[in-house]
Amino acid sequence: MYSCPTCGSENTQRLSTLYMAGVARFSAVTNGFGWAGGLAGGTSWTTGISQTQMSEMAAPPPKKSYRGGILLLLCAPFIGPAPFALLESLKGVRPLYEKMAVVTGTVLLIAAFLWLGSTYVYNKQVWPRLRTEWHRRFVCLRCGMMFVSG
Repeated sequence: MYSCPTCGSENTQRLSTLYMAGVARFSAVTNGFGWAGGLAGGTSWTTGISQTQMSEMAAPPPKKSYRGGILLLLCAPFIGPAPFALLESLKGVRPLYEKMAVVTGTVLLIAAFLWLGSTYVYNKQVWPRLRTEWHRRFVCLRCGMMFVSG
């Protein structure tokens, strides 16, 4: 049993346990009848997750998502040149617009690859350390102080 370094209380709990204890999955069936120009009825199935605020506070560190980088990678060839295509339609074809379209599209593609690369590095190198530290963290249930064991 660990003691809180702030108040000395032994009423502590590991964050991972606190997190799991506050998350609950639920499902429910709802039936209803009414009048809508005639007798009407319906049934609905609801599922979800209920979580306490304490559990939310004790949540593990999240991994970064690849979604934004992939979206930019897929859209860069279209959104990079789009403003210059509009300028060409308004002011006529100019070599500068074509070069700027290629440069902008290329810069966006490079940004997408950098985004995906940094996400990969974070998820493989940084996140595991954060997760390990999270497993070692406790919270005092008396004063609310979070601390690392050992």
